[in-house]
Amino acid sequence: MGESKIPLARIDAGTCEVRIGRVIEDGKIIDPGRAIQVHSGEWIEVVPVFTVQEYLAQRALQLSVNDNGEGVKALCRGLARRIVKWNWTDLMGETLEQPYGRPDILEGLTIDELLWLARQPEETGEARKKGSAPLANS
Repeated sequence: MGESKIPLARIDAGTCEVRIGRVIEDGKIIDPGRAIQVHSGEWIEVVPVFTVQEYLAQRALQLSVNDNGEGVKALCRGLARRIVKWNWTDLMGETLEQPYGRPDILEGLTIDELLWLARQPEETGEARKKGSAPLANS
């Protein structure tokens, strides 16, 4: 792996939630379930720009396009080029391998974790008004 041309953002992963007990009927969330912060004390380092591949994959997921999982796989491929380093553990507390260049690692996450990663770094409303986003929130 080479040096990033864009400064990486280190982001506190403590806000990443996995929901248990969620109920979905006819594509609508009936019960959001209980949120558990599974990455408290953990972080990611990410290239703070989004690729076209990620945008299209997220859009397909939002539209609930039936693509036999290709949207999720494309999202994982895009994120594997952007999520450079982390100190994440799995749901059993075991250290996960580094994600850069490894979409297979990202495919092993929950959909909640994957969608949280896809939104990073999130711009705040204030940063959007000023025309810049914070590079890290840790």
